[in-house]
Amino acid sequence: MADWLLWPADLLLQAGGIVAGWFISKDAPSFIAVQMMVATLVLAAIVCLLAFLQTLWSRRKQGVKRPS
Repeated sequence: MADWLLWPADLLLQAGGIVAGWFISKDAPSFIAVQMMVATLVLAAIVCLLAFLQTLWSRRKQGVKRPS
């Protein structure tokens, strides 16, 4: 029943595990905590991207350059 809820969490934890594996050994006792923190950051990045996607897309279509 909860499969539709678990597969996004599994994807986030897999991405978090890959990134956390760059910084900490997978055998370390704190690996799961670091994996969950990185997964939270990945989720925050996805939410920010979705929140600003419309603005980014409209600027790209109009050819507006970023202020420097």
